[in-house]
Amino acid sequence: MYKVFDSKSQIIFSQNKIGSSSIVVKEVSDLEHHNSNGYFHFNHVSLDPLKSMQQWFSKYQFIDASGGLVECEKDFLWILRNGIWDLPKGKLEKGEDFKTAGIREVQEECGLDKNLSIIDLLHISFHTYVQNSTCFLKRTHWYKMKYFGNKKLTPQIEEGIEYVKWLNFENSAIKAKKSFGSIGDVWTSFLKT
Repeated sequence: MYKVFDSKSQIIFSQNKIGSSSIVVKEVSDLEHHNSNGYFHFNHVSLDPLKSMQQWFSKYQFIDASGGLVECEKDFLWILRNGIWDLPKGKLEKGEDFKTAGIREVQEECGLDKNLSIIDLLHISFHTYVQNSTCFLKRTHWYKMKYFGNKKLTPQIEEGIEYVKWLNFENSAIKAKKSFGSIGDVWTSFLKT
């Protein structure tokens, strides 16, 4: 199963129908019939969900990214980027693997030192966005991370990060519900560990 988020919907590519409230779609044109102000859950059922997803988004530019849900002394690291609470992440650089990129991006976006380590792969998410009239499909590897340094933070302003903050479990759960759907899935994956 693969779930792709965009601004108005989530599309699940699976071998079987997922959930009773999902609208089953066979082609991209089927989405146009559901164009409204609401948020929709679509399900595309096929024998090969990965191939279906690749065909569905064949006109999109594919991007790999990596990031983390970072814990330090029972607090979690959050960033406020462009007015929305989010988790730190960013694109892989040429020749970089997901783990290296995840550590680098969290350090750069939040101003953390080298006392950051990956515990485990937590979740893989997909979301779309448009930039300069180009459509992108971004795959992000999310890692469960631990930080053992001092908790001083510095936002990477040039990346649109306005604020970086350590939040307790309760406040993190609230931010996860109000953030992007993909971030909610990362938090849900964390709760299952």
